[in-house]
Amino acid sequence: MKCFFDSCTEADSHTIKTRSFGAFYSDTKNQNQMVHIHECCEVFLCLKGGKSFLIDDTVYDISDGDLFVINPFEAHKVVPHADQTFCRYVLHVHPTFLYDHSDENTNLSDCFYASKKLTRISLSPEEVQVFLALFEALKENKAYGDDLYKKLRALEILLNISAIVSTRHKNAPSGESHKSVRLAIDYINSHYAQELNLDIVAKNAYVSPTQLSRLFSRYCGTTVTKYIIGKRIAEAKKMLAEGRSVTDTAFLCGFGDYANFIRTFKKAVGVPPGKYKSYP
Repeated sequence: MKCFFDSCTEADSHTIKTRSFGAFYSDTKNQNQMVHIHECCEVFLCLKGGKSFLIDDTVYDISDGDLFVINPFEAHKVVPHADQTFCRYVLHVHPTFLYDHSDENTNLSDCFYASKKLTRISLSPEEVQVFLALFEALKENKAYGDDLYKKLRALEILLNISAIVSTRHKNAPSGESHKSVRLAIDYINSHYAQELNLDIVAKNAYVSPTQLSRLFSRYCGTTVTKYIIGKRIAEAKKMLAEGRSVTDTAFLCGFGDYANFIRTFKKAVGVPPGKYKSYP
């Protein structure tokens, strides 16, 4: 049973197709990604080189050994240090897998969906080693019982997270960002369906466009324009998955030009919205 892949895209596709889980490891430099969402939950373990993690309207600083849990409704973007190799393990888990392996005493979905969930977990060196061993075990192939072995390792990862969350939730560290950046993100998230540009967002964040550009780059690792596009694409994926038409989605997500929506969506997602909508 293959569950460890070479890229996020492969792990994500496998997870969605099998309604189970998929993992990958990456150690790339200068990663440049858009704000995005997945159709599954994500466990993200940073080993080294992470700078910040934008999740919805919050920017989290990253330290080596930080673990993040993200649900399918949270748009996110990670920012690495430009001069360092960025090493991380990622596990994608389909919600169906979580529900199928939960009961009244142990709900594995809570750490992803709880209303006041702990998004960032700073692991001890000993805890990091436990997770490293579990991720490495997903790469191994057993002659007998391989599928069950790997399922057990994935469940161990989830159970360890749930156990840590249950003991640390009351002292959960909050994300940090500059006040103007938070105001800008809040405004974009609330008005992505309307006309938006740097000047409009800066005005509602009470700073100049130049200052907002500088702050946004520092705290979010991207530009205001790219964040707007990423937010619109993230919302478009949700709407298409819910069954909305491509035309309605383009309008509701703020793409005044239908052709521009098709072009932008395909560039960001890899397939045009019509084909994405037809995925199971």
